[in-house]
Amino acid sequence: MKIYLSGSIYGGTQKIETYKILIKELEKYGEVMNKQVADENTIANEAYQKDEEIFKDLENKLYEADIIFAEVSIPSLGVGYELGFSDKIGKKIIAIYDCNYVEKVSTMIRGNRRIRLISYKDIKEITDHLKELLEI
Repeated sequence: MKIYLSGSIYGGTQKIETYKILIKELEKYGEVMNKQVADENTIANEAYQKDEEIFKDLENKLYEADIIFAEVSIPSLGVGYELGFSDKIGKKIIAIYDCNYVEKVSTMIRGNRRIRLISYKDIKEITDHLKELLEI
């Protein structure tokens, strides 16, 4: 299974430790395609790449992915774009958010019945049930 992990980078990296946990746990079920989401140096590393190259690489990964798994606690234009794009190409999407961090996420995510939206208070609530969430 190819799993695309989406999470805020330019919008803020307050949940980077959560992304690291998710990568470790998701790797038990497949290939995590977007590990740079948990790399503290991603913004600096991207300074040496053309925006178009980064875009094309991420777009290709979205096409290749079997499932999109997004942490949406931090509002992010990039994550929103990835979710909208993935929805339009018919990908299965799971979005999670920390209800200790944010009370509600965007209505564009809450109102889309094609996105499985799950709140959590402790990331273990998610990682302990990944097999069921991913429907393996």
